Amino acid sequence: MRQEYYNTSEFKELLKFNQLDSFETIWTLETEWFEPPNYRRDGWSGVIKYQLKEVSGKHIWVFIKRQENHNCKTIMHPINGVPTFRREFENIQSLSKKNIPSLKALYYNERTQVDATQAILITLSLEGYQSFEQYCSNCTSIEQRSEVMSRAGSLIRKLHDSHYRHNCLYAKHLFVKTDDSNVDVKLIDLEKLKWLPFYSQIRRNDLSRIVRRGEPMTLNDLSIMLKSYYKTGKNLQNSSVAKELDELLDKQQRYR
Repeated sequence: MRQEYYNTSEFKELLKFNQLDSFETIWTLETEWFEPPNYRRDGWSGVIKYQLKEVSGKHIWVFIKRQENHNCKTIMHPINGVPTFRREFENIQSLSKKNIPSLKALYYNERTQVDATQAILITLSLEGYQSFEQYCSNCTSIEQRSEVMSRAGSLIRKLHDSHYRHNCLYAKHLFVKTDDSNVDVKLIDLEKLKWLPFYSQIRRNDLSRIVRRGEPMTLNDLSIMLKSYYKTGKNLQNSSVAKELDELLDKQQRYR
């Protein structure tokens, strides 16, 4: 069981101001689901998007994720497992310590009832960001698109060089925010993120997945992303993994 976590004391007061000052009040909050609850792992997991009002009259948007008996088994908990949100929360915190852009966890807590393990994770909404699925479907600026793909390649390389494998690296799990002077890319959906000792276990898995299933990213998008990945840090341009992925890109050219 983890201790209750608040990102800051100010956020704790903000929840209190919104009458959400306990696990129970957050758990029983009634509003429409942001997306339909997911029923699996002998339990369920669901997300709502909620507006928190500040004393000043301003507001912030957050995602409140709630789950019950939605556990995953770990080495330390091989039988009953732990809430998948606990793993996601811990992964968010781990990436934050490595300065790898991702979500911001604002609150986490869990409790055990007679026949249920419940967990709540609150994250700051990425307002102004869009998934690569959305971005690549709408962006017509070749120059900006190239910069976005280059930033994504550098981000993924930083993740891998820190020994983390995403394990679910698709276009919908890369988010981008652009304006006239800045491009910001973040990773989301960290439930399956895993630390692994060997780079060979990391690079091929994530990169081959996004090459095979990266649409609506184009092959040119993927090529720019991979080149940036190879050249961030130790140059991997002539490595075996680079050759394998370039061959995979060539094969995708025939299928698309």
